[in-house]
Amino acid sequence: MDLGPFEISENQEGELLIFEIRGAAAAELARGEGRSVDAIQLLANQAASQRSDEPPRVVVDVEGNGEARELLLSRLAERVAGRARDTGRAVALDPMNGRDRRLIHLALREEEGIATMSIGEGRYRQVVVVPEGAPEFEDACREAEAAAARTDS
Repeated sequence: MDLGPFEISENQEGELLIFEIRGAAAAELARGEGRSVDAIQLLANQAASQRSDEPPRVVVDVEGNGEARELLLSRLAERVAGRARDTGRAVALDPMNGRDRRLIHLALREEEGIATMSIGEGRYRQVVVVPEGAPEFEDACREAEAAAARTDS
């Protein structure tokens, strides 16, 4: 791809296998709203699933982009939770990749009176933030409990 020099490091956090890319090539990869990074992450996850029946989830973090993205998504989660509470209605976020959805779910997991659930398939999968009292609240609570049980096992 001739993007310049780079370094790759690897670490594991729970079920996630994180590859951090640093250097000139990383800055080039991060352009275009991170679509190149998302594509590389998708390919890495597909390759991992070919090698194992229970592959780790692969995350590609370019130049520390992951930390900034996590902060951005936690702020988004807080704003959306406030809007859901104020309106008493569920709020669906735009479709996002699995790592971003997970960050939204984690950011709101301990939020009193708020539950989250994912809907849709594939690249159209999105998080729905549901306030207590909304018709979807019980479904969202059940999904959150099931996800927590999978994470704890």
